Amino acid sequence: MSDPLESERITIRLDADDLKLIDEFISNSNEFSNRSQLARTAVRAYIEMRAGAGEGTKGRPNEIVVQMPLLVLDTIRQLVSEGVYSSVSEAIADAARHEFLHEEHVEGLKKDANEQRSGFKIVPDE
Repeated sequence: MSDPLESERITIRLDADDLKLIDEFISNSNEFSNRSQLARTAVRAYIEMRAGAGEGTKGRPNEIVVQMPLLVLDTIRQLVSEGVYSSVSEAIADAARHEFLHEEHVEGLKKDANEQRSGFKIVPDE
């Protein structure tokens, strides 16, 4: 990170609702103690996320951004607060595993992969 003495100040204008959202987030966070810390982290994360979305960049290939309905997100946050999951990310990954990697689906994927490697496919009689 650059030397704080060499940093530059910028000014942004936010409406009262955005400021309230930021302040509530900071007050519930153990990670950020002020608006500037949050803003620096948020700007960097946004730029890295956008840069990682393009071809030929060094983004994390298994990281995605998902917009959730508020009720679903609140439910997941409740499960995290109750200790069912350690994070929102873990809860969403677990839900995706259950949806896409259930036993029947995995067996079908394995069968398809084996058939493609062997060079032939069994075609059912019509």
